[in-house]
Amino acid sequence: MPTTGSSSRSAAPTLFDLAARALTHADVFALADDQRAVLDHVRQGLADQGDTRAVAVVAGAAGTGKSALALTLLGEALRAGYRARHATGSQAFTTALRKTAGHGSRATQKLFQYFGTASDTEPDGLDLLVCDDAHQLRATSNTRYTPASRRSDRTQAAQLLETARVVVFLLDEHQAVRPGQIGTRDYLAAAGRASGATVHCAELTSQRRHHSAHYDSWIRRLLALDDPPRPPTSWNPGEESARRFELQVADSAGELEQLLRAKTEVGASTRITAGLCWPWSDPRPGNPLAKDIVIGDWRRPWSVKGQRAVNGLPPSPLWAIDPAGAGQIGNVYSAQGFEYDYGGVILGPDLLWRDDRWVTDPATTSDDALDGATAADVDRWVRRTYRVLLTRATAGTVLYSTDAETRALLHDLIAT
Repeated sequence: MPTTGSSSRSAAPTLFDLAARALTHADVFALADDQRAVLDHVRQGLADQGDTRAVAVVAGAAGTGKSALALTLLGEALRAGYRARHATGSQAFTTALRKTAGHGSRATQKLFQYFGTASDTEPDGLDLLVCDDAHQLRATSNTRYTPASRRSDRTQAAQLLETARVVVFLLDEHQAVRPGQIGTRDYLAAAGRASGATVHCAELTSQRRHHSAHYDSWIRRLLALDDPPRPPTSWNPGEESARRFELQVADSAGELEQLLRAKTEVGASTRITAGLCWPWSDPRPGNPLAKDIVIGDWRRPWSVKGQRAVNGLPPSPLWAIDPAGAGQIGNVYSAQGFEYDYGGVILGPDLLWRDDRWVTDPATTSDDALDGATAADVDRWVRRTYRVLLTRATAGTVLYSTDAETRALLHDLIAT
């Protein structure tokens, strides 16, 4: 098995390393001016004891510190004696927060909710509700498991808005990567106004994750996610911002693994992710994980599917933060919301470069969530998915495509 992602830890603590302390101590995260402006606005809303309801809609690209701001808001409110909760639509992210920030305390674990369970809070039961990854909001909180007696026609946004005097939505609408995720700035601002709240919109622009301030914009342009789309541009390692972020192209999955292994050996945290172009088998206790990802003679298993550890390996929600997740490959369900020093990203046959444009093939995806989606929706979600995978690393990324023509593009753009 590869050693990529071993128990070596980065010298820089991650958000999850600091999560518990953020609930009890101030200034755990060094906030930028744009984050502090939101913090000040929320303080004012909480201090207003009248009937005024306040909503903050805060947008920011990957790495602009949305989650650090969310934990700062939650911790400050709790320390001041306010009733506060944190909610997301991500099972992986919420599970990781419950394990790290809430370790050993059921009361603390209950601070971290899903959008569906947070919407069960009685009206005005909270002073502050912080909704991280709000792009994952859905039309309603109903699921297939919701009893008929508890089903509601009200929107999930409306239900969340009535739970607290002050509600904060933090989002990156370009990270909505699956059907039914409808949280956008305009939608949430309109929902806030419809609830009778005063609405404040803000944008986070200071890059907090990537050592290069321009890496995320380069990725957006690479994947034609700008509006209007622009052709990919070369990554110039001679530029000051690019020198602080390592970008490489591998010619095989094995080479990608070797390049990351060298980083692991000097103490960096690393992980490999891939597009969901291979089956994701259910684990069988007592048996090795199925090596579902097959690229030539290179075979590796996905992260454990499901919510329970298997054979000492972490469940999918903890794959990115548990050292035992080292030998498995992550996908968008186990990687979104997390970060590590160096990331390897395998572009599968669902994203190919042909005739100066990207071509996506719905037939090559093994993600059941995309079944029945239109070709246009699959195209958008696939490119957004790879943006999520490509923006997890803080210090460098190694790319590998299973397609020779796509690798040629990457080599042309990324000169070393």
